[in-house]
Amino acid sequence: MNDNDKHSSLLKKERLFNKIAVDKQSSFLVTWWLAIAQSLKDGNCVWELEYLDVIADSQYDFWIEKLNQDPWSSFSFSRSVIQIGDKYWVHDMLYLKYPSVLPLRYLPDLEKFCSKSNDYIGVLKEITAWLVLNNQAVFLFYIRMSPVIKINLYDLLILNLEAILPAEEDVAIMAIDGSWLIFKSMEGEWVFGRL
Repeated sequence: MNDNDKHSSLLKKERLFNKIAVDKQSSFLVTWWLAIAQSLKDGNCVWELEYLDVIADSQYDFWIEKLNQDPWSSFSFSRSVIQIGDKYWVHDMLYLKYPSVLPLRYLPDLEKFCSKSNDYIGVLKEITAWLVLNNQAVFLFYIRMSPVIKINLYDLLILNLEAILPAEEDVAIMAIDGSWLIFKSMEGEWVFGRL
């Protein structure tokens, strides 16, 4: 095998590796996140993605191809939801501003909230009243998944929050500038606070 053949073989392997990585991430998000996006879409509220994923440049074309295929194509996401880079900047802002108090799972060092309500909408209404939050754009995102949703806070209060804040996920609702946070852990703990 000459040098050109070796180089060509390495490029094919790298391309295959990138395709498999995108296929794997897409499948993961279809399984765990797409139902959340569908609930938002069905809720007839205005929302957008800050990012669906942050990837290496070599994976971009594969993601764009995925966005044009089912089930992704039913959402008509723009190409800008796939960002090239190595930083999930909204997730990083969360960890920087609200470090975890636990070594094995994320739980920010904020006030725990014991609600009188048995449903997520009631809990969220109580916390927003306690923090005296006006309607504003917020980031809604999940600790173990890459997508970050930008939505108005009060729109969350009219949606099916049990579908959007699934019990098996750690979920953050954070001010765009990170100045306040509402966090629900998969263990059912609600914590909140301001910087």
